[in-house]
Amino acid sequence: MAQKMTIEEFNEYDSYTVQDWEQMWNGGELGGMTTKIHPMLIKHSEMLIKADCPNRVFVPLCGNSIDLLWLARKGCSVVGSEIVAFACRSFFTDNNIPYDVQPIDGIDGNIYRSKDDKLDIRIFQCDHYKLSSQLIGYKFDSVWDRGAFNSVPLNQRASYVQHMSTLLASSAVTLVAVTQYEIDSQDNHGIPGAEEGVHIAFEPLATVEQIDSGITEKHEYEGHEMEMGETLFNIKFKN
Repeated sequence: MAQKMTIEEFNEYDSYTVQDWEQMWNGGELGGMTTKIHPMLIKHSEMLIKADCPNRVFVPLCGNSIDLLWLARKGCSVVGSEIVAFACRSFFTDNNIPYDVQPIDGIDGNIYRSKDDKLDIRIFQCDHYKLSSQLIGYKFDSVWDRGAFNSVPLNQRASYVQHMSTLLASSAVTLVAVTQYEIDSQDNHGIPGAEEGVHIAFEPLATVEQIDSGITEKHEYEGHEMEMGETLFNIKFKN
């Protein structure tokens, strides 16, 4: 089910700053990301996790998503990016994973790293756009983008896609899950729908294939059960 939004609500969300995200994390408004593994990740995991490659997976703008832990338990080397330190700490403490923190060479930020030898997880707490394959140490074999693309302002999406393309191996698989929404107005003021937005942003550099769609979350809101629909895309960057 598509989430209905007014133009004002969309514009408010589209204008969130780093300070806004920090305030929401510190205020406890975003902690629900830890509650369950995304069903589309489980369903389509064979696309991301292969027997014949190192399975180095990137989870952009990851928050404290438990998807990181699920991927690591499947044997993946997992790297997340996240600007808010609270979210990075929360991931490790909520999941009882020992960790250490080290400054990132050359840019402002820190690396939160699992000290559990069985869980290869690093979260780079820094400006997402300053990440490079040189800083990370390799190019990624796959990307799991759940909600990250949704959170990128419209005027930054081309830069987001361009930057992502520089971090990937030539055969990388990119899965992008976006929340379905509709602008509750006869005039949408040129705001693209969720699915259209993926095509607009990625197609200059990649092929875009919709591979799944459905209800992924149900929760109570003001006494009513709310359903959240998401659409999953398989993105293939052009070499």
